[in-house]
Order: sequence, then C-alpha cells, then structure tokens
Amino acid sequence: MTTPTAVRATAPGKVMLAGEYAVLDGGRAIVGAVDRRVVATIAPPGGRDVGPPSPFLVAARAVVADQLGDDVAAAFARLTVDSEALRDGARKLGLGSSAATTVAAIAAALATAPAGVVGDDDDERRALIGRLAALAHAAAQGAKGAPGSGADVAASTWGGVIDFRRDAPPAPCRLPADLRLTFAWTGQPADTATLVAAVRAGQRTRPAGTGRALAAIAQAADALADAVTATAAIEAIAAGGRAMTALATVTAVALVPSSVATLAARLAPLGAAVKTTGAGGGDIVLIAAPAVIDPAAVAAAIVASRLSPLALALDPRGVTLERDATP
Repeated sequence: MTTPTAVRATAPGKVMLAGEYAVLDGGRAIVGAVDRRVVATIAPPGGRDVGPPSPFLVAARAVVADQLGDDVAAAFARLTVDSEALRDGARKLGLGSSAATTVAAIAAALATAPAGVVGDDDDERRALIGRLAALAHAAAQGAKGAPGSGADVAASTWGGVIDFRRDAPPAPCRLPADLRLTFAWTGQPADTATLVAAVRAGQRTRPAGTGRALAAIAQAADALADAVTATAAIEAIAAGGRAMTALATVTAVALVPSSVATLAARLAPLGAAVKTTGAGGGDIVLIAAPAVIDPAAVAAAIVASRLSPLALALDPRGVTLERDATP
C-alpha cells in the first residue's frame, strides 16, 4: 500500500540589485534570489480543502487550469502557503513575497500532475513553472493596475543572480568574488504600485528629465553585469543609486529615504556604495563593499543611520520540491 504524501515546494524571495524602473521599459535588471523562502504545501488527496487565499493564488490556479487542465488545478484546493520568512510580522520586507508565493504554489501543483502531463527534465519543468508563474503574477498585478517586469518571478524560479530583460530568457550573472553585499531594512514598507504609478506620471509630464534618469539606471545595470572586479561593481551600484536620486528629483517622488543618503555618506570613506532596491521609497537597502572591509563597521554605520541590519544572503537555489510521507 502506497503511503499518501504531502508535496512541498519552496521558492526564494528576491532583491533587485540594479535596473529598477528601467526594466519596465525593456532595460536590463540584475536581480538576486535570497535565502528567505516561501513554502507551499499541498496535502494528500482527502485532506481538508483550503483554497487559494490571495489574488496571486487565484490567478495561479486559473492559469494552471487553462494551461494544464482542471485535474492539475484541483490541487490548489489543498494548498497552504507560509510566507512569514519574507515578512516582519504584518509588514512586508520588499523581498517579492507575491512572486515567490506564485512560483512555489505552481511548482507544488505541477508535482501532483499525472504522469505525462509535465515533463521529467528539470530545466524544462522549471521553465514551465516560470512561464506559468509569470502569466499568473502579471494577471494578478494587472488587476491591481500595476503590472511588473517579471524579474522577481524569474529570480524565484531560477535562483542565484540573474540578468533579466522582459521577453527574453533570464541568464546567469556572476558577481565579482571580492564583492560583499550587505542588506538593511528602512523600517518602512514601500507601496510599489503607488510609486510606479507616480514615476509613470513623471514620465508623461517631464519626459526629458525622466528619460535621462531612466537611461542612467539602465546604464548602471549594464555596468554591473559587465563588472569583473569589486571596484567596478561598487561604482556601478553607486551610479545606480545616483540615478535613482535623480529620478526622485525629476519626478518629485520620494524614492530615496533620507536615511539611505545618510548611510551612503557614512560608508563612502570605506569605499562602499549604497542604494535603494526595487521601487525604492522604503523596503530593502543594498550596501556593496570590498570583501576586505570589516562587516562590523558596515553594521555600525547601518544602525547609526537609523536603519536595521538584515540577515540576508544570495541563494543559488531557485524553486525546490520535496515530498513528505504523511503519518
């Protein structure tokens, strides 16, 4: 007699290292998966029905039903999701929890599919998960009026650091070995949809200045992708930070908290660069420094700038799958 099993899939959160906003217009983004994960569990058949509790899971179920059939989508009725690792209590940290949730849920559902519905090749299966998750995530974001780039879905699917462009397959991106990335939290969640809408409004009313700032953000992402030394990578990240400040100035949108500028001034003498990530306005701050710098000095500067050190590291793994025998 076969023991029923629960299917568990995990997917990492993400931090956008470069290219924010410009990626929405076809530019490059450099995005990294991080070692905090969403866990999606599908109970064995006969378990208590739960159902998708969020718009992203509703969209994921609809996409799976459309692409693979109702039999596979039926697994969503037994789905539970734990995204606490990507949050601070009730507050989001800006680590792409909705994308990671969508990826993990679809991966778990596909693992319940009958033989022959989903291929056995790991890369093909991962590509299918990423494609379906991108469709579902975009549909849910579009319903809220703020479709994103899909970079967060790609990072949660493939893991590591990726070079991302819309409508192109993600590619691995190798950062210099002598570069150390540290992260801090502003203590203030950012409303991505509101910030993106405000920047879009700035593009319409001040196209020249906004265009220059977005071009500089895109150039900084190109420079980070090409960097082979910590010095070059740090300068690219510093350039991205300056470009975000320029975008904030020209659009009159509060993209760069004052604490970020304070931290940048404190760390500049150490040869480190600081910038916001993602939409800015709060959430996660990136610090790029040579590996030889004392981490304690960076942590002290973070605290002195009224930010919170965040235990976070890049994760080479993308979405993962396992099965547990039920008692």
